Amino acid sequence: MAVTINASTSAGLVNTADTSGVLALQTAGTTAVSISSGQVATFAQAPVLPAASIPQAALAAGVAGNGPAFGAGANAATSLIGGTFTKVLFADEEFDTNSNFASSRFTPTVAGYYQINGAVSVATGAQLCTSIYKNGAEFKRGSNIRASSDGSVSSSIVYCNGSTDYVEIYCFATSTINTSSSASLVWFNGAMIRAA
Repeated sequence: MAVTINASTSAGLVNTADTSGVLALQTAGTTAVSISSGQVATFAQAPVLPAASIPQAALAAGVAGNGPAFGAGANAATSLIGGTFTKVLFADEEFDTNSNFASSRFTPTVAGYYQINGAVSVATGAQLCTSIYKNGAEFKRGSNIRASSDGSVSSSIVYCNGSTDYVEIYCFATSTINTSSSASLVWFNGAMIRAA
């Protein structure tokens, strides 16, 4: 037995009581939720919440949310100018969950911390260094590859304010050279890992 609160279709709100310490919530005589004396809730059916009823900031620390994520790769070579950082172009969009990626730039509209990754590769002839740029300035510099036919990777956690902050990938090459045009060798991706 349990203390029962029933929203009856004929008698209105009906309460019955005992000393079990169990609470049952009913609609039209059917139990929807039982709460034990140990405060464990058991649902008759899986709870269904309206879309966006729990904001990202309300999720517990170990819970992944639905923050923006994207992935893009090259479908043509970017011409790197020797001796300077050049913005790398990523025209092959693989996914963009919140329409925040455009013109080789990620501008998330949800404030939070984002894991950002980028890689650039060339066939031969230059040493490379890839950097994550935030709002048009170098934010974190990645690996400096001195081999003549290899790639460079940059990866970091970046805070974005959800309105004006944006990130891009730039690459420094020791000589003027084209990047690979393969999306498996020249890529840029990121995802929200924690709300602000």
